Amino acid sequence: MSDQGLAYHTVVSAMRDRSRGDPKGRFALAIKAAVSGHVAHIEYRRAAAERRAQGWSEDTVARAVYEWLQTDLNPAVQSIRAARSREAVVGLYNVYNRSVPLGVRTEVHEGGTRRMPSSVAKDDELCAAGSLAVVGWIGRDVASKAARPPEDWMISGWRAARYLGAERQASAEVARLLEADGDMDLRTLAASLGSSARTLQRQIAAEGLSLTELRMACRQTVALRLIQAGEGSLGQVASLAGFADQAHMARAFKAASGLTPGQIARMLAA
Repeated sequence: MSDQGLAYHTVVSAMRDRSRGDPKGRFALAIKAAVSGHVAHIEYRRAAAERRAQGWSEDTVARAVYEWLQTDLNPAVQSIRAARSREAVVGLYNVYNRSVPLGVRTEVHEGGTRRMPSSVAKDDELCAAGSLAVVGWIGRDVASKAARPPEDWMISGWRAARYLGAERQASAEVARLLEADGDMDLRTLAASLGSSARTLQRQIAAEGLSLTELRMACRQTVALRLIQAGEGSLGQVASLAGFADQAHMARAFKAASGLTPGQIARMLAA
């Protein structure tokens, strides 16, 4: 970790405008960020400096962040999508900010928001615009939930792939199977797709991913759906989602998002 702390990946990727016009690359980034959702805070500052030099405004950053959130599969954002009330959404956002060693934390309260740089990190206007765009998205997400069934609140890897126009990729098809039918080994996945294990592995690698990354991202999505629905204990959720045990699931979630399944479950029950 950088001495200045961490930053959430979506704001950095949006400001860097990575993989624009490249559905394959963008889908790979979505899966990778689902299992490891942070970058060094200094990268956050560098991205802002690059865009400022190119004339980006705070509104430009906010629009880019909002678009990137449409494919964000990380548990930090997925759990906010899964929450039923504004109180739970704000609670999850604030718990996330307290749980991760961020260079600049953002706190949402009744009077608005507060940005809190660490002792060694500095804030930046474009960085702040990106983070506050996430807060704005939270408000819109809460307002739209009344018109949608709970099972439609979170997104899946397959849904992200369709949004990007990448649904015909091997990695997207694998995500679809893993999310719909549960954890499978390489041979079973290949057989389901009418391919050989070696060919499927090569295709996934050519798309910038590994089966390990796809399986972990999909396990997290399945686990969050089960937690949202209140289906069983966390140990049962871990087993149904394909984790070795509850501790394995907790480590994966913590590494990905800074949050544990227990924290998420408590906030979703609020």
